[in-house]
Amino acid sequence: MMKKLIVLFLAALLLAGCGAAPAAPETTAAPAAAETTAAPETTAAAETTAETVVETTVPLEPIYGDKIADGTYEITVDSSSSMFKIVKCVLVVENGKMTATMTMSGQGYGKLFMGTGEAALAAGEDQFIPFVLNEEGAKEFTVPVEALDMPIDCAAWSIKKEKWYDRVLVFESAQMPAEALKA
Repeated sequence: MMKKLIVLFLAALLLAGCGAAPAAPETTAAPAAAETTAAPETTAAAETTAETVVETTVPLEPIYGDKIADGTYEITVDSSSSMFKIVKCVLVVENGKMTATMTMSGQGYGKLFMGTGEAALAAGEDQFIPFVLNEEGAKEFTVPVEALDMPIDCAAWSIKKEKWYDRVLVFESAQMPAEALKA
């Protein structure tokens, strides 16, 4: 009887192993592409062109300072990067020249350059735009504005990464009062 049980047990083991795939050896695989992350600044999505900053169905015409009445106006600024978030912008127009004071949402940028990051590398320190802390402790940058509704290159110096990041800004005329725009 004992021999029959041993034979049945061995037969069961053999049958259980038939048709089963051999166990794969354990390996450490590299993370799948979907699992890897890159800093938002270096992803392909961050490489936004001027044409994609403002999504409109009608092409916008640039509005230069000589077409706007002197005054101070709160406006909206579109940025090519979600990492460069402007929470408030005040446009000052005086004698056809425009400047904008942009209040930033964060503390990550130490200076700006109106142009590309590549041009900023060749520029002198006197060409950089420093920040000023406002009464709430937020960083503000006051920059020249060539025209509204037109893509403008702006490089931002990352304090953490210690490098320039290209941004494209569009200072929008949509919030301007009708009487501010000259015919």
